[in-house]
Amino acid sequence: MIDEHRQDLAAEYALDALDPESTRAFEALLTTDPELKALADDLRETAATLAHDAPAQLPPPELRERVLSRIRAEAQATTSTPVTPSSIEQTPPSTVAPRSSSGSIIPWAIAACFAISTGALWMERNALQKDRGALIEELHASKERDNLAKVKIAALSSQMDAYAKASAVIVWDPEKQRGVVKLANVPKPEAGKDYQLWVIDPKYPKPVNGGVVPVDADGIARVSFQPDKPISKADNFAISVEQAGGVPEGKGPIILLGSK
Repeated sequence: MIDEHRQDLAAEYALDALDPESTRAFEALLTTDPELKALADDLRETAATLAHDAPAQLPPPELRERVLSRIRAEAQATTSTPVTPSSIEQTPPSTVAPRSSSGSIIPWAIAACFAISTGALWMERNALQKDRGALIEELHASKERDNLAKVKIAALSSQMDAYAKASAVIVWDPEKQRGVVKLANVPKPEAGKDYQLWVIDPKYPKPVNGGVVPVDADGIARVSFQPDKPISKADNFAISVEQAGGVPEGKGPIILLGSK
């Protein structure tokens, strides 16, 4: 069984806290004490693992001071043997020194500091995760608000008495270059005719084709559309009556038009 004094030496050795002369004397002792060597190897491996895996982390000031005060108090209360080659040799391997009620100071300090650092790291990581989650939610909300602010909603009004009860609403997303048109109370077009949507962009001399808008028997239509040209600014929208299947350029009467 390893006495407390040699446990402290092994801990100091693992942390490279011994001076060169004491280190040489301790390493010589390890060649004759397999149990002590196993302990020293375990402590070195543990210290190396912690140093590799744990990021640099300062404990909170109040906890750090509490640990240091505890260490100083135990150091004053414990009579320690100076670490010299002679003192190492004077402690026979078979001698078992009684353990103090407080335990070994250095191993306790290592464990305490590691626990504090780990706890502080855990708290900081949790805080960062919460901040990250809140930031992501805020960004998503901000993006949604920005997107909604950019979306254009246009209500089209009738341009002919025959379509006085008809209504049309268009929602246009300039970023996606897509939109949705919804018609209501629109009579079925006569045979060989279709309703066609147009996007009016000042960049183009003529309205841009938005596609055919088929209407069901109840006079209702809800169609997604994408103009056949890139739209810089959807200044207005219109619906006209054209040949079945649609035409590249509007020629028929405009029945619904948005107000600018």
